[in-house]
Amino acid sequence: MAAFYALLYRIYLLFKKSGAEGLLRRWRPAGRGLDHLKRRIQRHHLWVRVQSGLSRGMWMHLRLPSERAYWYGTHEPDVQNAISIAVRPGTAIYDIGAHLGSIALGAARLVGNLGRVVAFDGDPENVLRLRDNSSRNGLEDRLQVVHAAVWSCTRSDGISFRRGGTVGSQGGVEANGNRPVLGNGEVINVRAVTLDDFVAAGGPVPHLVKIDVEGGEYHVLRGGASLFANQKPLIIAEVHHTQAAEQISAWLDEYRYCSQWDIPREGFPRRLFAWPPEYDGAAWMAKLLKTLNEVPQSAISRPSHPAALV
Repeated sequence: MAAFYALLYRIYLLFKKSGAEGLLRRWRPAGRGLDHLKRRIQRHHLWVRVQSGLSRGMWMHLRLPSERAYWYGTHEPDVQNAISIAVRPGTAIYDIGAHLGSIALGAARLVGNLGRVVAFDGDPENVLRLRDNSSRNGLEDRLQVVHAAVWSCTRSDGISFRRGGTVGSQGGVEANGNRPVLGNGEVINVRAVTLDDFVAAGGPVPHLVKIDVEGGEYHVLRGGASLFANQKPLIIAEVHHTQAAEQISAWLDEYRYCSQWDIPREGFPRRLFAWPPEYDGAAWMAKLLKTLNEVPQSAISRPSHPAALV
């Protein structure tokens, strides 16, 4: 059945790309038929192979067309490239807010048999699909899926987590004055854990921490005080609002991290790349900027220059 709907979707794409869809919609019955076809496709998850990017060739269980960016491999190319450049076999990566695994799957291939990717997500549906994706690609030995929200405090009894609600949107913790920017679904109770407590309980020390939690990025960093003060992993974070950006800017100075902010014209969400002074972050950013071909080297800042946040 999945193959049948995959075929239907490819037929729909052919109509769309060829321009025939516009012509067909001039005839109302044909337009209604196309809408019916699209609705039938959207109700089903399909197994597809990622076409490009970090997870190229990996199988993902996706709802099309709303999740087609993961299929194409075009989701967050800067994050994909930054991880590809920085990660080596045998290292550990934390993917916080892993969603369906579009980053975690490819990262698990990068770290190899001796490495580990720990993928955290609070949404139970995301966790189920992520585990399915991991199993389909034979990555269970190196990709650990953790159903928990990473936060500034550990709560075994749970914390309020608002789900994304709409197809393709992600949720996050709704506590301590924080509300996920795209969260408009139901509120559920999810176990919360700090990075420090997770590592203390036997979690691998990460070489890189990727954070995408829809507004709660500062709280994640606060829960890793010992990790960031002592082990100093690389950081890639998507920051969603002004308060979090200001808090994180001060945090970077306190923990003596160097940083580069990638700020879009609309301001948010903006991307943070951060590293300890002893790491050759300039080379990391130079390689990343070469692949993306957009931001000049002069955009790199040091901890003593919070003016980079503009």
